[in-house]
Amino acid sequence: MLALITVVAAHATPPDYVLQAVARFSADIPAKMAFTITTERGEAVSVERYDPSKPLVERWTLLRHNGQTPSEKDLAKYAKLKAANPSPVSQASFQKSDIAVPSLKLIREDAERADLEGTFRETSTDSDKMLGHLRLMITVTKKFPYVEKYSLTLIEPYSPILGVKMNQLNAQMEFSPPTKDLPSLPRTFVSDFTGKIFFFGTNEKLKVIYSDFTRVE
Repeated sequence: MLALITVVAAHATPPDYVLQAVARFSADIPAKMAFTITTERGEAVSVERYDPSKPLVERWTLLRHNGQTPSEKDLAKYAKLKAANPSPVSQASFQKSDIAVPSLKLIREDAERADLEGTFRETSTDSDKMLGHLRLMITVTKKFPYVEKYSLTLIEPYSPILGVKMNQLNAQMEFSPPTKDLPSLPRTFVSDFTGKIFFFGTNEKLKVIYSDFTRVE
């Protein structure tokens, strides 16, 4: 077994496999893809199906709610919610064009994958101030280069808007390897937020599991 190699000095230019992985990276789900998501927020758990081949108001279906078949009341509440927001929940926190590729520093690697730490481009942090307060970590595979995982960590406490104080934020998304039929797709997203909203302390843990991807027309 190869031991992990810790790299002290940063590379002036990231290795070719890193450049290839970043060039292929996308956290967004393709438009013509149906999928199932399981969302765990505190004690609440929901299972939903998204199908973009259906009419806009019918694209989301609530399959399970807290382990049970949803009641008529649950379905009515869900329909009202989705009518106001019918788009997928898979919008990425950032795009590959936001990554400051020269900033990516090799932290450790073995024969199969590497972990790198970096920041976001100045032009991106100008348009999205939040990105300027986050540290980026990516895990890249080598055999067929792709981003296997990214992590975002709040560098220091931050107030994005009046009345909101973010003390801690950790978010992580993992991706499946690409195949001949499907691109690399999200597998899981987890986040842990601690802060204050109008002087009230809050801690929110979120987990989203993506599954059953199918191409549709």
